Amino acid sequence: MTKGNINKRVIALFALFGVFLAGFFAILFNVQMVDRETYSASSAVSQYSVSVEAPRGDILDRNGNAMVYNEQIRTLTFNYLTFPSDDEAINRLINSLILHLDKKNEKWIDELPLVFDENGKIAYKEDSDAAIAWLKGKNMCAVNYYATAEDCLNVLIEKYALEIYGTVAARNIASVRYNMDKMYFSASAPYTFAENISVTTIAYVKENSIAFPGVDASSTAERKYAGDGTAASHILGVTGAISAEEYALQKENTAAALSQEGLSETEISEIKNKSYALNDKIGKNGIESAMESYLRGTKGTKTLSVNAAKQVLESYSVLPEAGNTVFLTIDSSLQEIADKSLKNQIMAVTKEEALASGLTPAGAVVVQDVNTGAVLATSSYPNFSLSTYFEDYQALSENEGKPLWNRAVQSTYSPGSTMKPVIAIAALEEGIITASSKIYCEGQYEYIDQVFACFNKTAHGGINVEKALQHSCNIFFFELARQLGIEKMNTYSSLFGLGQKTGIEIAESAGILAGIQYRDSLGLGWKAGETLLAAIGQSDNSFTPLQLNNYCATIANGGTRYVPYLIEKIVSADYRSGIFEHTPEIAVETNISKSTLDTVKKGMYLVANEGSCAPYLGKLKYKVACKTGTAEKTLIVNDKVVEGTDGFLIAFGPYEDPEIAITVVIENAGSGSSTAQVAADIFRYYYSTIDTAQFVQQENTVIW
Repeated sequence: MTKGNINKRVIALFALFGVFLAGFFAILFNVQMVDRETYSASSAVSQYSVSVEAPRGDILDRNGNAMVYNEQIRTLTFNYLTFPSDDEAINRLINSLILHLDKKNEKWIDELPLVFDENGKIAYKEDSDAAIAWLKGKNMCAVNYYATAEDCLNVLIEKYALEIYGTVAARNIASVRYNMDKMYFSASAPYTFAENISVTTIAYVKENSIAFPGVDASSTAERKYAGDGTAASHILGVTGAISAEEYALQKENTAAALSQEGLSETEISEIKNKSYALNDKIGKNGIESAMESYLRGTKGTKTLSVNAAKQVLESYSVLPEAGNTVFLTIDSSLQEIADKSLKNQIMAVTKEEALASGLTPAGAVVVQDVNTGAVLATSSYPNFSLSTYFEDYQALSENEGKPLWNRAVQSTYSPGSTMKPVIAIAALEEGIITASSKIYCEGQYEYIDQVFACFNKTAHGGINVEKALQHSCNIFFFELARQLGIEKMNTYSSLFGLGQKTGIEIAESAGILAGIQYRDSLGLGWKAGETLLAAIGQSDNSFTPLQLNNYCATIANGGTRYVPYLIEKIVSADYRSGIFEHTPEIAVETNISKSTLDTVKKGMYLVANEGSCAPYLGKLKYKVACKTGTAEKTLIVNDKVVEGTDGFLIAFGPYEDPEIAITVVIENAGSGSSTAQVAADIFRYYYSTIDTAQFVQQENTVIW
């Protein structure tokens, strides 16, 4: 081929390419300039980004049994993009939905703090101060603080053009629209009208989609609970709608997180997707609150677009990530035993006269691993069901037994004679007595100008510390108190964690350690006789059952006080990665001598096997040790002075190689030994698991 022919072909190719480019630019010009409106009409008219809620993480017991989990439920939501925009159509749609759901006995979300009273008059809903304030505020009704409920309803009727409806219908429609405004219903914030909807209602809405534009049937995750929802209900806690105060706090936290320097786009996106909206739910108490940052998932992002044909198209730009799975230290089977035994024993020992005087049956149990501080079970009675918490809340909050109160970690009690082991430890360590020292008990003790009696007014004669613990001899401990003094007593009591928070993950009370410091804080003086009373768990001493149990565990394990804990580990939702694993944390090494602890433990052994608790604890397969206590109290019930006696027990076992500690408190029980049956039931179950484990180990042993 000649050079001329090659040049002709190259020129031809360039000419052809030029024609192609000219045609392309002509088409592009035609699309962008000439037929711009035609093409725009067939593409997306509008486009919005919507957050997609992520499933909350599960809460499991130490063995992987689900205690709190998610279950998909059907919901009806309002989609802003295709929802009516004029008042008449909006009101008609909402009214039709309400009428249908009411007919089917299904609930729609009704949070307007206006209700009809027994006379059919509109009134403010009780215990709704925050909601009423928002209703009256400038963003809603903009009325004076003294405006009546009727004034507010009239404003809403005018605001939402509800004049053609009757009072009941107008109030109900206004409730939905009020909540839509409160939740800032928009393209990026769909509104949930109803949850837990039946399949028939979903079908009805879909079949009548023309009458319900913008009403979508979808699904969301709802918290469910093992069994009847009562197991560890005080520990697990609940989730609920985020309050204005919680929202403001979370908004500040998000702003602070975003203000950090050097954040990547991915990190910024993750922080935003972890933020809260006004219609979000949040952990309110218990583990749900304490582990909120772990349990809460990361929201996804969905892009919604509407084309000219009013079709809504959606696609995910960021997929939601489920929250992490939290493993508790709780053994759900042991928890069931503790719950059942505590309830049964409370019912059995609460005296009729106590009930007649207005005192309520109540109590608590705590079980811990003495070598780690892990809480294996904790029960508070009366309790409640997490499954019906919100439906029952009003009745629960008004119940005189205070079932919502976690007695195991929030109630404080005068511990009675369960205080005596630490006083014995103080006296032995300070050299005031030895294991063989005897103090003579005549049944009463004179100190300055006061006379104090022994327990049950018994004269024990010459008695050493082990026998003094066995028989709970007050005289013995009065003498120890006199020689120790309150400051030295409190040094040792503090060492064992009494009268101070333990550091557990959930809300707890600090309690009170009786002494000069506490009395000074009240502007009161300390009387010498108070020191004697403090030594036997009276005066101002007031501790939580958890504090008492941790103190008992410290004696049992040889003097190491651990920080009690409920969270064993946290893993990702798919179980592929570990997020957190608890390492036992030592709060204090008491450095109490082994001989001192052995002496005190021997005294506690005698209580369980030869003393008042022998009928309950002395027959167990493995030996245990314990100390009982009783504390008298005076209360005002229904404007009357009422006296009661609380019973206590701290225990550990097996005696030779302690593994668990148990504390039982029964209010108005009459005696400490009446609590021993609960401890016996728990020990019996726990020992059965030891035997089973040993049996399995033997079965799988390789024989060479």
